[in-house]
Amino acid sequence: MSEAATRKDIDEVIGILHTFIEHVDERFNKVEQDVAQIKQEIVDLKVSHDRLLNTVDGFIARIDRYETELAARDSQFEKLLLWARKVSEKTGIPLENL
Repeated sequence: MSEAATRKDIDEVIGILHTFIEHVDERFNKVEQDVAQIKQEIVDLKVSHDRLLNTVDGFIARIDRYETELAARDSQFEKLLLWARKVSEKTGIPLENL
């Protein structure tokens, strides 16, 4: 019995290897597509995340400005009330509920 491979044996092994390589190539192509899709989803998520952060930052800035305006208004009101009390004392006209 000869242990040498015949051309038929070699062609059969080459056919099996060719089929295996095609399957591996298909799987790698699928993995590459999946990775590309995941990368795009990450980019999309980052854009959404950035938009959300910008929106929240905008709201916080508006709240800060509003609080500053309230503090300024309260200060002006206190000054006006103090002035009104002085006027009330000098004129003798009482201020009710202040």
